[in-house]
Amino acid sequence: MRFILIFLSLTLLYKANSQVVVTNNQTVQWYIQNVLAGPGVQISNVTYNAGAGNVVNEQVGSFTDASSSIGLPQGLILGSGDVQMASQPNTSSGSSLGGTFSMGVDPDLASITPNQIYDECIVEFDFIPVGDSITFSYVFASEEYPEYVCGSVNDAFGFFLSGPNPGGGNYTAQNLALIPDPNNPSVYTSTPVSINTVNPGVAGSSGSAANCNAIDPNWSQYSFFYAGNNTSTNYEYDGNTVVLTCRAAVICNETYHIKLAIGDGGDGAFDSGVFLEGGSFTSVGVSVDAGILNGATNLYEGCNAAYFAFSRPDTLEDLTVNFIWSGTAINGSDYFQVPDSIVLNEGAYTDTIFILPIVDNSTEPTETVELLILIETCNGNFDTISASLTIDDYTPISLSLPDSLNVCNELVNLNPNYSGGLPPLVFSWSSGQQTDSISFMPDLTQTYTLSINDECASQPSEASTEVWVQCPLLPPNVFTPNNDNENDIFKIQNLEDYEQSHIVIYNRWGKIVYENDNYQNDWNGTHYKSGNDIAPGVYFFIVQPNSYKYLYNENKDELLRNSISGYVHLMR
Repeated sequence: MRFILIFLSLTLLYKANSQVVVTNNQTVQWYIQNVLAGPGVQISNVTYNAGAGNVVNEQVGSFTDASSSIGLPQGLILGSGDVQMASQPNTSSGSSLGGTFSMGVDPDLASITPNQIYDECIVEFDFIPVGDSITFSYVFASEEYPEYVCGSVNDAFGFFLSGPNPGGGNYTAQNLALIPDPNNPSVYTSTPVSINTVNPGVAGSSGSAANCNAIDPNWSQYSFFYAGNNTSTNYEYDGNTVVLTCRAAVICNETYHIKLAIGDGGDGAFDSGVFLEGGSFTSVGVSVDAGILNGATNLYEGCNAAYFAFSRPDTLEDLTVNFIWSGTAINGSDYFQVPDSIVLNEGAYTDTIFILPIVDNSTEPTETVELLILIETCNGNFDTISASLTIDDYTPISLSLPDSLNVCNELVNLNPNYSGGLPPLVFSWSSGQQTDSISFMPDLTQTYTLSINDECASQPSEASTEVWVQCPLLPPNVFTPNNDNENDIFKIQNLEDYEQSHIVIYNRWGKIVYENDNYQNDWNGTHYKSGNDIAPGVYFFIVQPNSYKYLYNENKDELLRNSISGYVHLMR
């Protein structure tokens, strides 16, 4: 939508910087059961560092990230120190928080790094899947980026799966945190994800390319999976991977064991963390996520679109996903008709259905769009997964502004009072500025125009509003019409901006001594009828300027409301 304004004042647009928020005041078991776990898995026997899982520990917590600057909106976080560090702004090139600096002894972490492990964080649990695969998403981040890339002292993490392998034999601490093939991300290499394998593609100031080459000669190609954090202050850690996905084939109804582990390598300094997407540890054959396009947070009628994105762990054959639409919004009435199934063709991991709300021009409460998928499990039962969206009425941009401003050679701040619209709003002034407010010092009558664009391009705009910045009339309080060429005329400053202004001059008995319907700053103290000089003294004047915008005396009667009045001392 485009909204054109000519106006006086503008309210500062609130802008918020979304910060990662971390909590670590629940038990490890609670975080696994209530944050990480999704549909299709039955979880049990949660432990922390080989002990009970019903303990609170600073190295395990949950996070939310409203801006998804990490790449994940919320989930579980494990760290090689106090995970509250992740919620700090990224203002340091090397940070640590908490931790015991104690040496670790985990053999699986030791298998992926030659360094002594410190500050181990090892969460383990059993699970029974209802499908033929498991999947979950994560991001690895570290303060050792980028200086210690290809260094000899680096942190380690892994996700180690044990249990029956559908391809034969058993998984024995099989690390699932492997780098995907950059040319075919559905296929995994045998190289673990680490600082020395996923990075900017060049050795850091405290590293040597030879160290990375020794791990995988193709390490520089894996920069495709790296995302630096040089400009974001929303979370600590100087670098991180993009969102990566772990997948593994499993046997339905069998019991598996998984270990999620991270620790400092070589010393206890410069923490690392791994973010696991909330609810993503699933075994349902298909998953669904709901979201709004262009990063918006609300869905509005006639303005933007939302989606339900379906994904699955393998692409071996066509997969038809059937679902039920529900909620208070009606399919085909409140949003354009969408089907009740979708086919993920062979070779395709994902597909998407878009939700386009319909403008019905009626005021309604928030409506919901709910999607329910029924999934038959391997034991003949049904499991469900669901996702939902909300639809709100769109409120057009509206303004409440004064019509004009009587000011000259004074500082003016233009700040519009506005509401409605779909952020982000884009401001464009006739003066060339693109800020939400401007300041200036006018020296002549003029208008100011602002264009405001929001994200709702399909909605019609309202009537425009005009602000007229006009220099005020400044009558003199004394003049001396004695023909000495100094102050001989009753001259009103800025009268040239008010065409055909009416003026009346009264003596002290209320008699008119001068009147003009088009005053041109030319009264020299003579009577308007006789032409004779009038006597020195104090005279009362009323000037009615030709200004349809400005009310000079709001609290006066009708005659004076649009007038300027006062006294002038005539001296000879």
